[in-house]
Amino acid sequence: MREKHRMRILIGTILIGILGVLTTSCNSKKMTDLSKSEFLTDSIYSKYLNEYRKHNVYLPKGFDSENEYPIIYATDGNSSLTEKKNLLDSLIDNQIIKPLIFVASFSNNKIADSTSTTTGDGKKVKLSYRNFEYVERKPMRLEDSLLVDRFQNHKLYFTKELITEIEKNYNQEIGKTDRYFYGVSNGAGFGLSLLNNNPDIIGTYICFSTFGGDIQSNTWNENVKYPNLYLRYGSDEFFGLKEDSEFLESKYAESNSFIETKEYEGEHNNEFWKKEFSEIIPRILKFE
Repeated sequence: MREKHRMRILIGTILIGILGVLTTSCNSKKMTDLSKSEFLTDSIYSKYLNEYRKHNVYLPKGFDSENEYPIIYATDGNSSLTEKKNLLDSLIDNQIIKPLIFVASFSNNKIADSTSTTTGDGKKVKLSYRNFEYVERKPMRLEDSLLVDRFQNHKLYFTKELITEIEKNYNQEIGKTDRYFYGVSNGAGFGLSLLNNNPDIIGTYICFSTFGGDIQSNTWNENVKYPNLYLRYGSDEFFGLKEDSEFLESKYAESNSFIETKEYEGEHNNEFWKKEFSEIIPRILKFE
């Protein structure tokens, strides 16, 4: 009996030791995870677009869901435009900007129309679903029925599904002032449309080399306080971008809203967009 009792004690001691090792291992893994930033790829099902949509999420080192963070929502998640991990790590680690969450939404690059659009020299242009998600085109043919509401449905996905799901998953109870938008080219055009039609969702927009957005055909109300806007375009880009910039400056002045515009020396290129992004972010998300 005594021998059996000793065996029970020995087995119990071994089990406690094993559990202790496992617990220590789990805690160590948790601390390891918290000691570096993460760049994740995830997806959600969009009922508005009737498909799964991918997005990237950057979480800063030491992320704690009990704390609140500013969030930058970006377009073109499936490109080098939004691979900001190294840049954000450097800015945060050196206490230049406050820790933040960066979310980059993937567009749908599946070919949607390969027949109806041509360039000036008569060549056919293959338009992807992305072109109809970021720019409010008005296809009229019966065979384009899936594209007619693509822009509006994508906007509903972005505002009612992506933003809502991200802030729910990461326990972020933030408001307009802690939400930021970043986009370039057609992605920036989508941002300008969102800014104009839904000014109460996101507080600050960073839009570079904006193509689309119906800037001069949209209604701008002088009684509406529009989100802060940082607009950039290149000296070697289409001259219409300068006209759009001047138009927006006048409309923002009428509504007493904040806008900062700049013509950089360069063209339609990520090299310049990266430089401008790196200059703006430390000013608007300054570490305190």
